[in-house]
Amino acid sequence: MAGMEERESERGESMFSFGCCLPGGPFDAGQAHRLAAMGFAYGEIAAAPLAAMTNEEFAALRREQQVGGLPIQAANCFLPGELSLFAPDQKEKLRGHVERVLHRAADLGIDTVVFGSGGARRIPKDTPREVGEDVIADFLTLCSRFCAQTGVTLVIEPLNKTECNVLNTVEEAARLARRLDLPQIRVLADAYHVFCEQEDFSVLSREREWLAHIHVAEPPGRMVPGADGGAYLACFGKALREAGYDGRVSIECRWEHFEAEMEQGLHFLKKSF
Repeated sequence: MAGMEERESERGESMFSFGCCLPGGPFDAGQAHRLAAMGFAYGEIAAAPLAAMTNEEFAALRREQQVGGLPIQAANCFLPGELSLFAPDQKEKLRGHVERVLHRAADLGIDTVVFGSGGARRIPKDTPREVGEDVIADFLTLCSRFCAQTGVTLVIEPLNKTECNVLNTVEEAARLARRLDLPQIRVLADAYHVFCEQEDFSVLSREREWLAHIHVAEPPGRMVPGADGGAYLACFGKALREAGYDGRVSIECRWEHFEAEMEQGLHFLKKSF
């Protein structure tokens, strides 16, 4: 690790803020302290479970988060699998979920929530694509009202075609964000999905004004950054720098030994980004 640290110092301070997506389940203050000690700037948690918590459970989470030593600044997994944007009988339930999650996220200090939720936004086979895109646009407009109340930014996450049938690329997500032109609806670029869709890195510069969050994992296996040499991610990071992006970058990957691999991933990002 000493050699890595020397190379990092030679490179200078990174323009990015590095965080990691925390494992599901209860927030672990001890784990948060260890991640902070490694040098992570923030954690990213799952958003959907916030809606199901009782007031007592949420209060306990807030206490744990306050003593964890690692700011929780972002959240993913916005909608649970049982909700769908295309189920008319779920509209009120969906609205209540959005309101509760965004308000609770803000209470935790989270200012960025990721809208991936491939199952919830998947357009049904019998629904024309244009109609489906309008449904998603209406949903994001609804979200924007609660975003305005809470100060939370919602970022659209493009998902590759094996995970969802709509909004598969950064370009598509930015097109929708531009169409809506809402101040707190922005776009996420995930290096893994960019790889899967073979999207050119030039999209990061073209759509820079819409980028507000980044996820990274080592393709093609979606492993910890650097696990397979890191050549693709190093180029992705270079493209981000050239685009002028200077925000948060979260590790979101598969792992076997979470803390050990996250430390390795952070060292890779610091020396390669």
